[in-house]
Amino acid sequence: MAAENNTMDESMLRIAMCDDDKMDRERVHGLVTDYLKEKNLHAQVKVFDHPDSLLEECEHFRPHIYILDIVMPMVSGIQAARELRWNQPDAQIIFATSESSYALESFDVNPINYILKPIDKEKLFATLDLALTHVSLGKEKSTTIKVRGGFRTIHLDDILYIEYRNHVVSYHLDSGEIVSPPTLRIGFSEYLDENHPGKEFVRCHESIAVNIAAVDKLTKTDITLRNNENLPVSKSRYAEVMDSYMDYRF
Repeated sequence: MAAENNTMDESMLRIAMCDDDKMDRERVHGLVTDYLKEKNLHAQVKVFDHPDSLLEECEHFRPHIYILDIVMPMVSGIQAARELRWNQPDAQIIFATSESSYALESFDVNPINYILKPIDKEKLFATLDLALTHVSLGKEKSTTIKVRGGFRTIHLDDILYIEYRNHVVSYHLDSGEIVSPPTLRIGFSEYLDENHPGKEFVRCHESIAVNIAAVDKLTKTDITLRNNENLPVSKSRYAEVMDSYMDYRF
């Protein structure tokens, strides 16, 4: 389905809508457009007619706000929201549906509101107002690292993991790119303490620190990342990784 503003701007509000009904989809899209104009907000808006395309593209688009129909083919809006929640626990989810019977089940994914069709303009606008109070625009965390010829700023959300080999640190990005600072004169632990003192990265192996937000699945021996890449988990580090993972998810 149509996508607007294909180049992602990390400082701009991002909204995704999904509804298999063309008339409902166009109405919600029109209301969101009116809302943005009324509030003088700039946003990247993407509209989807099938949950499969929503899930595939939003893994990288990573909207701040989702507006989802519930009754859709193959994958319901609630099932889609569960998958989206897994990698975006802070996303604001709004259900817009003709079915009231799913209201109780929807609480499983902690939506900000459950609006029945036909969508009321005032109710949607008030819900978007509330959603925006939970969105931090332009404040995505980033790190600036020294690279050959200068410096590079990378959003933490784009980093899957950091690897250390032969005194060289490599940042493995969601795009597939690998960025490396010059050869280190300090150890990996000291580098992480100096450059990543927060809780975003956890050592899963002596030579690997994983971005906990990029973890899709964790076992006692392996981590599966959101791009389906696998990383090893050291036996001695499993408990720390599990604690960080549970803290982040729940």
